[in-house]
Amino acid sequence: MDVDLRLVRYFLVMAEELHFTAAARRLYVSQPALSNQIRRLETQLGAQLFNRSPRGVTLTAAGDAFLPHAQSALAAIRSGVAEATAAAGRDQVLRIDVLHTDLVTPRAVLTRLRERLPGFRLEVSSRGSRDQEKRLLTGELDLALCGSTAACPDGVLQRVIRREALGVALPRNHPLAASDAVAVRELTNETHYLPRDDFAPEWNEFILACCRTAGFAPRRHPASTDSTSSALELVRAGECVALGLLSTPFPDGVVVKPLAAGVPPYGWSLRWRDSSRVPAAALAALRSLD
Repeated sequence: MDVDLRLVRYFLVMAEELHFTAAARRLYVSQPALSNQIRRLETQLGAQLFNRSPRGVTLTAAGDAFLPHAQSALAAIRSGVAEATAAAGRDQVLRIDVLHTDLVTPRAVLTRLRERLPGFRLEVSSRGSRDQEKRLLTGELDLALCGSTAACPDGVLQRVIRREALGVALPRNHPLAASDAVAVRELTNETHYLPRDDFAPEWNEFILACCRTAGFAPRRHPASTDSTSSALELVRAGECVALGLLSTPFPDGVVVKPLAAGVPPYGWSLRWRDSSRVPAAALAALRSLD
């Protein structure tokens, strides 16, 4: 026998209220409509569920017997709906490129997404801002984190979500390592580490602009990698210095000092394609990391 679940819900409310007017008010239906639906359920079951008399409404023996099963059935449906919704959420994938997973802001982005969107499975990559642009436009990527000055093509939206102060990584025995802060002009004669130009050109352009403002063009270390840890190993070996984010973790043998006043903070932008593919919940979770 097939029983309409809506009728089961009507029965449960009526069993709680034992008053047609009160039950109808809770169900947002008229009293005659509720009476008709209860009779329909009784017809389907072949049993009278309520005694109706001038003294009020009571459950019949059949109603008492049906009550726990109706409660269990409705609870099971609600539980099934909740589990199905959670399973659907777990099946959702969010593809995001964060440039460097060993930097503080990219790690904060991933942590925020995992905390706020536990039902999403994150596919994380670190392939550079130029690659991000291509994959966003082709739909292979949902979100991208990069420097706010990177070229933003048509069809891609962006929002600055964080700004970070800059510092300089120095070998521990460097003469400037004891300074409270370092002016960029004090690094004129140093060898500077910069990553590959095609990985995050907006970062290199930002650093070069800082040096130009200080009155010099930096002498670059010949090695370039995509790894911050590899760059800091070169600094520890005394081969170069490296302008970078003040928050960057550094190993023993390296000292990071803040840059003196006058250097603008570095902006981080979240980017996504102008489409419905990116969940609004992800954008809301990453509205700001400050």
